[in-house]
Amino acid sequence: MINRLRRAVVPVVLVSSIAGSACGSDSNASDDEAPETTAGPATATSDDDHGGEEGHDGDDEDQDDEDHDDEDHDDHDDESGGLGAHEHGTAELSVAWIDAQVAIDLVSPTFNVFGFEYEPTSDDDLAIEADRTEVLTGPGMVAVNDDARCAMIDPVSTEVERDGTHSEITVSWVFECENADAVSEVDFSGLFAEFSNFEDIDVQWISDTQQSSAELSPSSATVSLDR
Repeated sequence: MINRLRRAVVPVVLVSSIAGSACGSDSNASDDEAPETTAGPATATSDDDHGGEEGHDGDDEDQDDEDHDDEDHDDHDDESGGLGAHEHGTAELSVAWIDAQVAIDLVSPTFNVFGFEYEPTSDDDLAIEADRTEVLTGPGMVAVNDDARCAMIDPVSTEVERDGTHSEITVSWVFECENADAVSEVDFSGLFAEFSNFEDIDVQWISDTQQSSAELSPSSATVSLDR
């Protein structure tokens, strides 16, 4: 920019000198040269403005590059999340209580159940996965209060999803209750007792009239359902 301004200023000085010399000998020549002396500064100003615009465009391009880099970084973080960030010891639980049925879904890192998240290949790891799954789907893990007289109507289902170094297990229980009006709580103390890696379970529950949330732990393992 400085060089451009200097190239614009030099012709203005030369024109001014020539105009001054001519002014002493010919008044008409002075009048003719006057517009040329005023044209120089305008040219310099135009170049200066243009240089400012170029600098601004450059800044915009640099800013665009930075924004692009940030977007790439954000995308990379999202893609590297796999199944999503989760913490060992925690899990999510949903309880849907509609009419005579109580449906329960548990979503947990497999670490809480098997003690690992990688895909088992050794005989020992495969045996652990089979044994822990059998216990998890067996009786005593989940219980609705006795006076509701509830029984499971479908076998407990499980599904394991793996993505890179993360893996999750989903477990589903469905109960049907003879005395649905008496349903008041679901007890998960058997789950905490059998699987010591569970430390904190976030619960969302919904009935045909309302919904609420709760947090379970080994010392507080019962969800109260209120109509």
